[in-house]
Amino acid sequence: MWRMRMIVKKSIVTIKWGSEFTSEHVNILLRAAKNNSSTDFQFVCLTDDGNGLDDEVITLPIPLGDLSEMPKSEGAWPKICLFHPSLSKYMEQVLFLDIDTIICGNIDPFFDDPKDTLWMLSCGLRWRNFDNALPAQPATGMMSYNVGCHKNIFETFARDTESAYNDNGVEQQFVGANATKINYFPLEYIQSFKYHLRRQYLVDLFLPPKEPSVETRMVAFHGYPRPSQVATVGEKWARFPRSGIQRPGWLVDYWNYYSA
Repeated sequence: MWRMRMIVKKSIVTIKWGSEFTSEHVNILLRAAKNNSSTDFQFVCLTDDGNGLDDEVITLPIPLGDLSEMPKSEGAWPKICLFHPSLSKYMEQVLFLDIDTIICGNIDPFFDDPKDTLWMLSCGLRWRNFDNALPAQPATGMMSYNVGCHKNIFETFARDTESAYNDNGVEQQFVGANATKINYFPLEYIQSFKYHLRRQYLVDLFLPPKEPSVETRMVAFHGYPRPSQVATVGEKWARFPRSGIQRPGWLVDYWNYYSA
């Protein structure tokens, strides 16, 4: 059963399909967002299974049909549905966050009206080095946009899905190539766990990952490891040659607090 309510101007949206993430991961994101924003927003989860979600979570089906037909490749192609024209019936302004986003500061600036611009996370060397002089690479882990302004992205995908898959390594390349107007969130607002907080090889044997900087509003856990792995005692969270034995106290506390 889907939970649909009256449209609220501003929405935080996430998407959950398959078994990699659980309903508890979605609930943690909702609770952290509420605790770090004074903005009136609704929280929407596009999903193939809404069981176990908090009552405040609005659930909608993923408007892409049979997900089993999506390519078994890199990237997260179901995110293309975020630009489906039908979503305008339920939301206007969207702040999309990957489920494994950690919210550690006030996120109100992310609710500024994006107008006709698609605001995205910049990955690649610009983000890794915190250097705006370097070229940006669009990433779909965090996005802000007005739903009606970017339906062409989904429409282009729907017209020729085979070319979309074949010509783009991952979905964020397709989104970046087809968005008519892009800008990027301030670098200082978002840190990468892997790039900016994880310790160097050997150092990580003795020291836990760093704490986010005071300017950081969110931490992105793109790919492996997931925050639940890093925060769970007894689970090794890194791959060789890194150790994955030291746990950041700030993340353990975060996970325990929002899991309660």
